[in-house]
Amino acid sequence: MVHNGAMNTKPLPPLPEVRLTIPVSAEVHAAFTRVAKAGNMPVGRAMGEWLGDTIDAVEFMAEKMEQARSAPALVARELHSYALGLTEETQGLMAHLRAKGQADRAQRRAQRPASGLSDGSEGGTFPYSNTGGKVSGEKPATRSKRGPK
Repeated sequence: MVHNGAMNTKPLPPLPEVRLTIPVSAEVHAAFTRVAKAGNMPVGRAMGEWLGDTIDAVEFMAEKMEQARSAPALVARELHSYALGLTEETQGLMAHLRAKGQADRAQRRAQRPASGLSDGSEGGTFPYSNTGGKVSGEKPATRSKRGPK
């Protein structure tokens, strides 16, 4: 049997806003004050939007906490598996970034002129040095080979 009747497409009424008074640390308040100033909005609205944007994470944590009450070992295994998965993803990302860095360095080396160090006469520059070497006719500093007396 197939139902071909019209679907009820009336929009749901918006949920009423719930106002809360919650204690937060001075650090949390300062952070949300910065967000509010950057977004040109009140601090309460900045907090509300942040909480609304992170609702999926809150629901996940609520579900895991409820499960932990009834089956703590199962939740511990799930969280452990989740952490291992994150570790594998992070290692894969780091390997990708290392390979990209090596390829970028190889490309830059290939683009450099073939001449080695230049004396400046061919438009090149001397390499930077922190050895305190001779500068424009000055004598290099000499050190005493004797230790302190």
